[in-house]
Amino acid sequence: MQIGNGQFFLGDCLDVMRGLPDGSVDCVVTDPPYGMNFQSNRSKNGPRYSKIEQDERVNAEWLTEAFRVLKTGGGLLSFCDWGTSHLWRKEIEERGFVLKSQVIWNRLHHGMGDLKGGFAPMHDIIWYATKGRRVFTNGRPKSVMAHRRPSPAEDHGHPTCKPAPLIAELIQSIDDGSGGIILDPFAGSGTTAVAAERTGRKWICIEKQPEYYYPAVARIISEVSGQ
Repeated sequence: MQIGNGQFFLGDCLDVMRGLPDGSVDCVVTDPPYGMNFQSNRSKNGPRYSKIEQDERVNAEWLTEAFRVLKTGGGLLSFCDWGTSHLWRKEIEERGFVLKSQVIWNRLHHGMGDLKGGFAPMHDIIWYATKGRRVFTNGRPKSVMAHRRPSPAEDHGHPTCKPAPLIAELIQSIDDGSGGIILDPFAGSGTTAVAAERTGRKWICIEKQPEYYYPAVARIISEVSGQ
């Protein structure tokens, strides 16, 4: 589906990416299933959200296709959590990427966990890697970015919705001036597309689960029409 500056696909990211030409994408910005097997927002009435598909283990097969479709000088920004970050680092490097930085998203609000025997988690990890050399045009960004986590009323029905200002800051931080296409193989609530629209960038997004895809389509259309 064509929306605004981009295309939004319903389907498996491997199938869609295999149809993209080599070196056709400027950067990949994505929040893949971490491998946590996590069920979000349980309550006495049961879980609020469905489970994320393919979250039972770290599955990094998509990184091979992401590397292929990236141009030389392309960048990768991939979210993960502290418990699997070492596994994702290994997978990213083994696929041929040059690991450059660990970026921290300060969520400004702590999550769940051991209330008496563990630190209250307030951050996510983002690995930044490149395919060859990439030079920033907007100066050297800081490695910690603070943005409020979306509340349940703002998450567009998705358990791991990221704030659009955070994704926009990431996109602008690694900008190399080429204005190329941004790819998100795990689009979820459509935040990457929203951030791309706000920053005037072309984009391709892919989402496998229909219950997230169709609300994301409506969200992006609303964003485009409101500009």
